[in-house]
Amino acid sequence: MTGWDLAVDFGTSFTTAATLAGGRAEVLEIDGSKYVPSLVCVDDDGTILTGRDAVNEAAMAPDRTERVPKRALVASEQVLLGERTVATVDLVAAVLARVAGEATRRFSGRPPGRVVLTHPARWQAGGIELRRLTEAAERAGLGEPDLVAEPVAAAHHYVRTGDAVPDGGMIGVYDFGGGTFDTAVLRRRRDGFEIAGSPGGDVALGGEDLDAAFMEILAEHAEALDPDRWNELWEAEGRVAERHRTLLRRDVTQAKEALSRLPAVNLWVAGYDDEIRVTRREYERAVEPLLARSVAELQDTVARAGTTPDGLVDVYLTGSTSRTPRISTLLADLLGHVPGMRDDPKAVVVLGALSTIPGSVSATQHVRLPPRRHDPGREPGHPPAEPTPPLTPVGFAVPTAATTPAADATKTVRRTASGPARTPRDEGLTVRAGRHHQQDSVPTPGPALDGDAAARFAREITAIAEAAGVSDLVNAVSPTVRAGDTAAAVRRPLVAAVEGVGVAIGSRHTPFPGLPPEVALQVLREGRAELGALGQALTRLDDLAERLAAL
Repeated sequence: MTGWDLAVDFGTSFTTAATLAGGRAEVLEIDGSKYVPSLVCVDDDGTILTGRDAVNEAAMAPDRTERVPKRALVASEQVLLGERTVATVDLVAAVLARVAGEATRRFSGRPPGRVVLTHPARWQAGGIELRRLTEAAERAGLGEPDLVAEPVAAAHHYVRTGDAVPDGGMIGVYDFGGGTFDTAVLRRRRDGFEIAGSPGGDVALGGEDLDAAFMEILAEHAEALDPDRWNELWEAEGRVAERHRTLLRRDVTQAKEALSRLPAVNLWVAGYDDEIRVTRREYERAVEPLLARSVAELQDTVARAGTTPDGLVDVYLTGSTSRTPRISTLLADLLGHVPGMRDDPKAVVVLGALSTIPGSVSATQHVRLPPRRHDPGREPGHPPAEPTPPLTPVGFAVPTAATTPAADATKTVRRTASGPARTPRDEGLTVRAGRHHQQDSVPTPGPALDGDAAARFAREITAIAEAAGVSDLVNAVSPTVRAGDTAAAVRRPLVAAVEGVGVAIGSRHTPFPGLPPEVALQVLREGRAELGALGQALTRLDDLAERLAAL
């Protein structure tokens, strides 16, 4: 019998696996689908459910559900699911074990000769993320896997299936998945690809944001027909109501994807006799700012790699959301040609991982597991960190009814393995609407606030609003300084402008629909380390507020 290899792309929203045997690569089907939900749920007996079983149980028991175990793996050692504390490594191991078990059965119980796991390009060799991922693979019975960055694996698939990239040539990877958005520029080497510059992306941007935009359109149409029924759908309690909401969210995701092929879709909503129609035109109009933000981030990544869009051989699309036709149009405007995309952008990463060469430039350095007598990153005898609540699809703990801005709303809900996130100021850069610029001169606090200093503050407030994507929600900042005005009088409109930008950020980027903007802002602040450019904008906003207060 011939041997076989296994590759797994453990994604934020979905996990995909593929096998290679006899020179033939094939995407693995589990529960009748090539895309297994990464969501996990703990049942009453403490068993970690995966796949369709987890999805069905999650609809009835959201408190025992971890919807984004990939983010939980990075954020904390443990999560609280119902009344049980569960190691995040075990959550990931359960998904990997399910995939490995299904694959092994296809090959009469024989173990794979090689296992490849893909990972975000931002996860560096030796970092806590890869150590935990590798430990999860060990607990799932997969041994020590080969590790390959997701954009590198995608590039291998495109080249293996016919694209020509010369040695030294550079390509871009645009990965718009269900939960996150990632970008990278790669340089071709003889036996693989290496990452050029620093990878980019936005952990606060993903297909779920497009789902939310679609839901807003649906809400407008539904409320126009009968607002009371729509409100009842979301306010009703009980398992039946929760089931209706779960099914509607699923239908919204499927309808959104269908608009990649169809000019319009019809949805049935519980409580309404007639179907509700949503067109591709209104959907694309609603998501245009999000898509434009993603293209700007790709441009940013290309610039950090020391090249231009014209200098790229091509840009390869991966991730389920990249099927959106408008994305291809925006990237074509940037590149001058239609970007590369295969029939199934969800599977290109896992298929490409199978074609990588162990030990080549494409391989991520192996992460050796620490001794099992204690958890990695913690000395023997030290108690584990307290578990975090389960994370929602956007990466924040669900606020309770008792949450208030002064107390629970500011509770830290994510943990990071390193120190404070770097801000644009650390690199002498200012982010403006997705671009990097040399930082403007920062006003230095002094005994008085004159017109020039006030103007500099105003420009910085405007730049922060642009970087956070809320400039359309705030008024222009144009302070007027009159002779004899005190510092307090000059400062007052600037402070109001800073507060206005904060409220706009909380309103536009709220992690939970219906959350008051002030509370949403506090939750976003606590999770800023995971929010990319938005988190940097929040840090700059808070720093500016402190400098104003010190005047």
